[in-house]
Amino acid sequence: MEFLHPYWLFGLLAISIPIIIHLFNFRRYKKLYFTNLKFLKSIKNETRKQHRLRHLLILISRILAITFIVLAFARPYIPGPEGQQNAAERYVSIYVDNSMSMQAASNGSSLLDVARAKANEVLDAYGSSDRFQLMTNDFLGKHQRYYNRDEFNTLLAEVEISPAFRSITEVYERMQEAEIPAQEAMVHQYFISDFQKTFFASGISEPDTVNMLFYIPLIDEAYGNIYIDSCWFDSPYNHILQHQSLYVSLVNLSALDLEKVPVRLMINGIQRALGTFDAPAGGKTTLQLPFTNNAAGLQFAEVMIEDYPITWDDHFYINWTVKDRIPVQIISESDPGYYFSSLLANDSVFEYKPYEISKLDYSSFAETDLIVLDNISSLSSGLSNELEKFISSGGSLFMIPGEDAGIDTYNKLLFKLKLGRIMPYDTSRLMITELNARHELFFGVFEEIPENLDLPEVNGHYPFRQSGVNYLETIMHLQNGDPYLLLSNHGKGKVYLLTAPLGDDYGNLVRHAIWVPIIYRMAMLSRPHDNIYYVMGEDRVIGTGLDMIPAENQMIVRLSGSEYEFIPAFHSSGEEIELLVFDRIAHAGHYKLSVSGETIAGFSFNYNRMESDPSIYPYEELIEILADLGYGNILLVDSATEHVSSTISELSQGKDLWKTFIWLALFFILLEILLLRLFRK
Repeated sequence: MEFLHPYWLFGLLAISIPIIIHLFNFRRYKKLYFTNLKFLKSIKNETRKQHRLRHLLILISRILAITFIVLAFARPYIPGPEGQQNAAERYVSIYVDNSMSMQAASNGSSLLDVARAKANEVLDAYGSSDRFQLMTNDFLGKHQRYYNRDEFNTLLAEVEISPAFRSITEVYERMQEAEIPAQEAMVHQYFISDFQKTFFASGISEPDTVNMLFYIPLIDEAYGNIYIDSCWFDSPYNHILQHQSLYVSLVNLSALDLEKVPVRLMINGIQRALGTFDAPAGGKTTLQLPFTNNAAGLQFAEVMIEDYPITWDDHFYINWTVKDRIPVQIISESDPGYYFSSLLANDSVFEYKPYEISKLDYSSFAETDLIVLDNISSLSSGLSNELEKFISSGGSLFMIPGEDAGIDTYNKLLFKLKLGRIMPYDTSRLMITELNARHELFFGVFEEIPENLDLPEVNGHYPFRQSGVNYLETIMHLQNGDPYLLLSNHGKGKVYLLTAPLGDDYGNLVRHAIWVPIIYRMAMLSRPHDNIYYVMGEDRVIGTGLDMIPAENQMIVRLSGSEYEFIPAFHSSGEEIELLVFDRIAHAGHYKLSVSGETIAGFSFNYNRMESDPSIYPYEELIEILADLGYGNILLVDSATEHVSSTISELSQGKDLWKTFIWLALFFILLEILLLRLFRK
């Protein structure tokens, strides 16, 4: 216990007054004469004991009454963890959680409304000269300053639900970045949140020992949640009239087992698939929704379920592009081999484009997904440069050197691609003894892999020596251990290298059953598939697939079905133009990118599912968690109290005791009066 006005303690000298009064009896005694003293002596002995007891009790009452009156004027208090604040102004940082989970109800109001009210109660614990900072999940620049009370209330009234998710570490570190005019000042940092378990997912930064941290947990009404977690395709390629399957991951965080819950797939506003799913309480399941790509171009889709009271994660937005045909360009010395034309020329899925190398038009590369070098003997430097650009921008190259290939010209291209080099031609006849059947080229080809798999043979090959920095994956091996079919990524594209010429004279690959899936899958996987969706707050840089945008043209991103639009910042990554959307995406849904009024790309954004788990720490468990952190200046404020300002004052500044001492002084004065009346009777 300490005193705000300790000089009042000199008043304790006043307790000497009743002591003096009781030590010296100033009353004059009257003499009375008795004829018989026998009974008088017994009365005198009994009266003397009562007299001493009465005087002693009254003396104690008066001393205690004077003591508590003096102590009350000295303003006693029990100091809080920080001691008594004597600074002219204090700095208070208040984090108001405005994430998606704060839409939950609490006693008829949303948690965000409750958080605003608690923030106002925090203000009541401080003076008019104190300064306040508001922090939300939006991380706005204007929230990095300290304001007076009225300015803070204006900012607080503007807070709305935000799709941004922040961990406790991110919020704390952001608070530390705010500029404080008084560098030595202590900052009171308040966290007003429902404190979902995901809020602590990234742990907590160790706070400094100067500032004080107050946690005000908000308790919402108990509820479960069912939500769509993610979506993906079984095939990355989508072409016209293709039978496709969309896989949907669903999570049941309710206390009930679910059966036959309907799921709808809407494509371009039309329902194209309907399914149902079962999921145990607290479980997760995957649903397959089959449909057919019956239209080419950009497709916008929405997967929907119905769940209450949390509805914001019941919709999942995706998009993809359906191509009419896959353009495949075959470059050969004269006519391409029959093993290409017989497979690709008459298939409606592919756009077959044969070229003689002497008549090659490099500009055609921009309209091609897969380029095949069919037994080319020599590569010019110009062709090598254009092929490297083509691969870097996302195309795929299939290199098949001829028997009399110019090794130096091929190695120059391989050097550009950071792969390695081929050695002089080896005419040894070898079997292919190893095949990576789990590679994406053979997806769906083998139901099971037999022990004695029949594989092709070759009559010669180019030994390959890896010396580049790019990672190489060997898809097929020869019996001497040399690679036969290699794959490497370069830039945004892929490079396949076959280390032996193609044709009946060089082996039987083109007549083997695995040749068809190799060339088909190579073509279908030739272009990198775009993301079918993005997560708000996580994906802030978006690829467009554009090489350049003329300076006179302006890009606009517009939310489908809404008037909301913005002009995005962008930069060139060296391979494509990328949009810098940062926090400009304010709503989940489909967005269209247009240049000069023409839609050239589409993006689908979804809310971060980190907020979909409604699990929160109970009040008692939260106390244990914060206590386990071992930080002495972390305090927990019970938001269930009628008004938290008094609690905050006691926790931060200490508990004032003067009122208690006044009541004690009155008690002992009343006790003295009662004693006087009692003994008088």
